[in-house]
Amino acid sequence: MKKLLLIFICSIVLNANDLSERIINIIGNNKFIENKGLINYVFSKKNSFYDVNGRVQYIELLSKLQENGLLHLSFSKPQDINITFNINSDPIKSLKILADSLKSLGYYHYFTKKLLYTKEGYLQWIITLKTEAAIDPLMLSKEFEKYNCKLIDIKKEGLISWVYDIDTSFSTIYDAKEILVNEKIDLKKPLRPYVFKVSNANKILINSKYGNRWFPHIVFYDRHLKILDVVKKEQRHQKLEVEIPQYTKYIKVDDLFTLANIKRGLSVIIKEK
Repeated sequence: MKKLLLIFICSIVLNANDLSERIINIIGNNKFIENKGLINYVFSKKNSFYDVNGRVQYIELLSKLQENGLLHLSFSKPQDINITFNINSDPIKSLKILADSLKSLGYYHYFTKKLLYTKEGYLQWIITLKTEAAIDPLMLSKEFEKYNCKLIDIKKEGLISWVYDIDTSFSTIYDAKEILVNEKIDLKKPLRPYVFKVSNANKILINSKYGNRWFPHIVFYDRHLKILDVVKKEQRHQKLEVEIPQYTKYIKVDDLFTLANIKRGLSVIIKEK
């Protein structure tokens, strides 16, 4: 696991290297040599592909590669590909972000080859899946950005392996609805459990709308997405008031059996003591 700790140290050093090295990591040395003239022209203003902290802006880099036909992802036949994700923070939350990002791109069926993390919070997740094309790194990068995750490095190793180094230090659950204290919100029919982001809150009051048959299932998480408490009710409720545990950052509100039980929606109010 010491290798995981070194990944991000090495990545900082790599930021100082020429942009060409990053392009080679993505498209391979042979394709780089074949298209060197085009690449030199497209990426002539190299500084525009770095942010103020000296990190490569991968969305801009990958967009240019794709626009100029330099990002080849298809295979002649389905292949088993390997993808390694190296994460530097919040392993539980990061794993959810990775899984949700893959799901958003239509990848539901994959096999976990390796999953490990250190007590310092570094995570390595290696998956394999059979596909006719590699996962589009541009689309995946855009998904990560929704969660405020920053790509540090992308490497294509051989024909069927990709490695992503990702900084999740400032990650957030982007689709969590933020609720202010004393604010009442009306929620429509859910397609998935409701997820809220809160701060300085002590109580949550939930009303089930007319026509529902709500059996409450509420989960409280801290900012790292560690579970603080779970509330389950096997009796139907029209309304429920629950104390919010200290350090709660996210709250998931669900039905114990099926979302169809709350198809009319809910209303929610967050309170302070």
